Amino acid sequence: MKRIAPCFAALALVAVWPAMAADVAAIGPSIAAGTTTIAVEASPEFYAISSSTHAAGNYADTQAKLKITHSFASNWFLSGTAQVKFKEHDAQQFYGEGSVGYRFDIGNFALKPSVAIGDTSGSTGLGKAGNANAVYYALYLAGDLKLSSQWTWNMFDLRYRNAFDYTWITPKVATGLTYEWRPGSAVYWSVGYNWRDDGVGVPGKKVNIALGLKHSF
Repeated sequence: MKRIAPCFAALALVAVWPAMAADVAAIGPSIAAGTTTIAVEASPEFYAISSSTHAAGNYADTQAKLKITHSFASNWFLSGTAQVKFKEHDAQQFYGEGSVGYRFDIGNFALKPSVAIGDTSGSTGLGKAGNANAVYYALYLAGDLKLSSQWTWNMFDLRYRNAFDYTWITPKVATGLTYEWRPGSAVYWSVGYNWRDDGVGVPGKKVNIALGLKHSF
């Protein structure tokens, strides 16, 4: 129940967000009805701290991600994500995730809280054999600042994530830039830092550099 409680709290936050937004003058443009965005991303990761098996800065793994998001005129959005992490010794870890969120526009700034439920399988590092399947929840908070008609500073992208049946606390912070070279088509870059707590503390784990393309229609 302790792990489920944050998930319900976040759901409540997202549910009341439109009512909160009504009390503030949202002067930014709303999202067009029926907008769908497809994004593909590649992201190598590097160890952030040294251990007995590797040094800080050594290559760790590479992630590939596909994300589809549908945004509504009411500023609600739904997303689905499929991701694979290519690890050492030909091991892979797989993720599937669905999320719901709300976008709040204030001038050129957009704040986007969301909640997600997902599943990870393959080489998860969980369970006695290290390959246990795990259902998890995740809480996200992103903030974007529009710098010009083409450039957006993705100021922060925060994540708290944990499994229901295992200790798998995996928070992450990231920041980046998006360049829209034509309406609906963009390239983005980001750098992130993530931790992993398996019940023995929350040491710094990895730094990632992501490059992605997205198209909206």
